[in-house]
Amino acid sequence: MDEERNQAAGSGWPWNTPGPNTTAAAGSGGSRPVTSFRWKFFGYIALLILFICTVFGFIIHAQQTNLLQRDLLRRGEVVAAAAAEVVALAPSPAGAIAAAARAVTEDEAVVGVAVYDAAGRETAAVHRDGGGEWRPGRSPLLPPFNLEGNPSHQASRYLLTLAGGDAVWCFTHPLPATRAGAQGWAEVHVVPPYASHRLAYVVRVGLLALTVFLSFALFAVLFLSRRVTGPLVQLADRAREWGKGNLGGRVAIHTGDEFELLGNAFNDMAANLRSTIGRLQESEHKLQEHTGDLELKVLDRTRALAEKNIELQRAMEQARDSDRLKSEFISNMSHELRTPLNGVIGFAELILMGIDGAVDGKVREDVEQIHECGNHLLHLINSILDFSTIEAGMMTVHPEETHLVSILDEVALVARSLAAKKQIAYRQEVGSDLPEVVVDRMRIKQVLLNLVSNACKFTDHGEVVVHLDLLERLPAIAQQLRVHYPAPIDPRDYFYLGVSDTGIGIPAEHLGHIFQRFNQLDGSVPRTYGGTGLGLVISRQLVELHGGWIWVTSTPGEGTTLHCVLPRHARNPEAMAEERGVPTKE
Repeated sequence: MDEERNQAAGSGWPWNTPGPNTTAAAGSGGSRPVTSFRWKFFGYIALLILFICTVFGFIIHAQQTNLLQRDLLRRGEVVAAAAAEVVALAPSPAGAIAAAARAVTEDEAVVGVAVYDAAGRETAAVHRDGGGEWRPGRSPLLPPFNLEGNPSHQASRYLLTLAGGDAVWCFTHPLPATRAGAQGWAEVHVVPPYASHRLAYVVRVGLLALTVFLSFALFAVLFLSRRVTGPLVQLADRAREWGKGNLGGRVAIHTGDEFELLGNAFNDMAANLRSTIGRLQESEHKLQEHTGDLELKVLDRTRALAEKNIELQRAMEQARDSDRLKSEFISNMSHELRTPLNGVIGFAELILMGIDGAVDGKVREDVEQIHECGNHLLHLINSILDFSTIEAGMMTVHPEETHLVSILDEVALVARSLAAKKQIAYRQEVGSDLPEVVVDRMRIKQVLLNLVSNACKFTDHGEVVVHLDLLERLPAIAQQLRVHYPAPIDPRDYFYLGVSDTGIGIPAEHLGHIFQRFNQLDGSVPRTYGGTGLGLVISRQLVELHGGWIWVTSTPGEGTTLHCVLPRHARNPEAMAEERGVPTKE
């Protein structure tokens, strides 16, 4: 089948002409002809055989050249020795030369014979002319005989290069010596081209044998390549058909080896593909049936979600309006309540001062109770007003240079009064040489009063301590800050303000909720200790407005500590948060 396809492809070598044994490699840039594996296999094996034959040819050529050269030198030495013996036995040198020339007439390599006396003078010589005939005398192309190159008077040889580029081997042999000394020299001239002719003959015979061998080898390789690559070609053709979507055919390979196993695997793969495609087509048909219903359901669901979204937006707007109205109502009511309340407190103070007359006994106690309740109510109203201002986003700070110790002294008057009522101690731990800071004096005082009053309220015995120092002097506090607020800060730019007590403490599960509005641990605490639960919320907001942080540590039954870290130069809190990459509010 492959041969018929090759014949139908036309003349020329199969690897140069696109045909059934070539295919197109598709890619992003187009297609190109691809040589079939059969002809690649054939070409590679043929090149390997040719390479091996070439290497062996060079080796044989070198060996033959060496053998012929050694044969030439050996024959030259033998002829020179024989010529010396003949000359020694002959009565005259001329007759000896003629006899030696006749002896080597059949040897075309010998082109000259000469005899020299002991002094190196020529006594007799013959040489061949261009027609191969012997002529008397030494060849005019050769230089004169010279004994200086052979001082030992031993047999020798040397190669003469002539003017025309030809070369002549000269073999000299001393004549047999007598008691009087050497009688002279015999010289034989041999030309290398004779060996070259023999070598050329050997090369021609070798090339002919090599050609015959290559022809048989190439035919054997071609036959082997067809047997080896035939199944591969069939697999490639079937794979090409499957690639076009025609999965109906089968691979028919019956070689009884791995190719047959591969063909069976291809057939199984095609069957699985046909089954898979059938299931996919069936699934696609079902999917198309359900797509229409799904689209309708999606449209209905989208419409319902859009309606819900509109309702949620309206609810959010109503919630914002309600929150704004609530804040406005609380603010207005706080102002309305504070005006008559200030009057009540003022008149109570006038009565206690005795401006309208002395007040003693039970009446004075009642007036003092009115004055204390009025102040408490005024504090609650102020807290609610501050909270509504913060909720509305209108709370601002006004930093100024101030000394923190003076703020502590002002707070101490109120703190000692609160501590005396609870019969607990109050003290301050202030670092030395504290510099002035830039903060809102009134707001920091408000924060400190909230923290101290809160500590006194929840402490029945023990003490309340206020701590004030630079943060760089308190590495343990700086480490706590990094745990609660992992912000990269320079401790030299901050100061620390803390309030600790020996009160009831806060359970661990409630620590995360104490800064939430209207929070006081549980429902029983407000009834026991009173308050609105806004003090810590307002304190946190004021601390964060300064660009600082506040957190709490507590042990139930042992006490609580509220920690504040504030910058020595108050800055805009949003700018501080953006610079550090951490939020200032929860």
